Amino acid sequence: MKLLLQSLMDLAKGARYVTLAIVAVLGFTAIPATAKDAIRIGAVTSVTGPASYLGEPEKNALEFMVGEVNKKGGVLGRPLELVLYDDASNAERARTMMQRLLTQDRVSAVMGSSITASSLAMEALAARHGVPQITMAGARILTDPVKKWLFSVTESDVMSARVIYKHMNEKGIAKLALLSSTTGYGRAAREIFIEEAQKFKIKIVMDETYAVGDSDMTAQLTRIRGNKEVQAIINLDAGNQPAIVARNRVALGIKVPLYMSHSMAAPEFPSLAGRSAEGIRMNAPTMLVAEQMPQGSKERELGMAFRKLYQDRYGRVPNTFAGYGHDALVLLADAIRRAGSTDPAAIRDALEKTRGLVGVTSTLTFAPNNHGGVFEQSSLRMVEIRNGGFVLID
Repeated sequence: MKLLLQSLMDLAKGARYVTLAIVAVLGFTAIPATAKDAIRIGAVTSVTGPASYLGEPEKNALEFMVGEVNKKGGVLGRPLELVLYDDASNAERARTMMQRLLTQDRVSAVMGSSITASSLAMEALAARHGVPQITMAGARILTDPVKKWLFSVTESDVMSARVIYKHMNEKGIAKLALLSSTTGYGRAAREIFIEEAQKFKIKIVMDETYAVGDSDMTAQLTRIRGNKEVQAIINLDAGNQPAIVARNRVALGIKVPLYMSHSMAAPEFPSLAGRSAEGIRMNAPTMLVAEQMPQGSKERELGMAFRKLYQDRYGRVPNTFAGYGHDALVLLADAIRRAGSTDPAAIRDALEKTRGLVGVTSTLTFAPNNHGGVFEQSSLRMVEIRNGGFVLID
């Protein structure tokens, strides 16, 4: 791990231009891999549809990192071949794409999907075929209880709830309204936030929901506005509907603060919500505010290094989800190297034995009883949207 951190620090300080994290971790040579005997790996991300702001940067990061790995010699002296499909933010399509990856493309492992519903749809097939899956979604339901073939690289909604509630405790907020989607991440996160609220002595005085595809949440927000006990609102969802919530809230003149989870921690969100995003609070991996972290800190060095690589390639700043794509590829390539094999079962076992793998969003450690990757000490930080950007507030 020391070698990994030093390589990243050298990169961030403008030293030798090396590939982020993966060069040091995987011990690649400088000899480009050839197309012979490629290691075929699969991915499913939400490149289009409501969750495209998650899946498109994940796709970019996966393709970019595979290219960088192959420039450095591949894994086990063989190039990686990425077979990537778009699930269009649809769980049934994700299932279809997973079936194709496993039965037609014959991949050794799969990364995806971007959202909870799609990841769960894929998991049943991963288990049936005995192929490891690394999800980039973060709902606790994905890894609790542990699913033998499924691993996650993201912070869980349990950690998200605890970071937000701790912040609310510090701000004297004790009564809140939940507004969440009835499916996917929103549904799963709602249960967690209700459960965790009691531990922080926070009372949920209203619990409102909306369905996928709803284009106006004015009715729910009007009811919330009418409850004088409400000190804050938490919107739990992933996709483009939280932008609607933000606009409806401003239109109704609601003054209590609006919180969202790390599922919305992306530079694209303020663009979706426009001026209505101003003042919204959420938790986010430090990569999103790397330049605001202390000089010389690991979080600053790692985040700034990855942002430079991504921005040089794609002409824009990466969001949190690009970081998840990076970390999923780093994790998988490292597991294949340690397994010394492309056998899916051997890769699964190596994933489960991962310890202290430093990524750009978190440090990953797995165990037979924990496929969530990130242990209790969360690296999520509270941020607030100001002038269209994210400002660290804790």
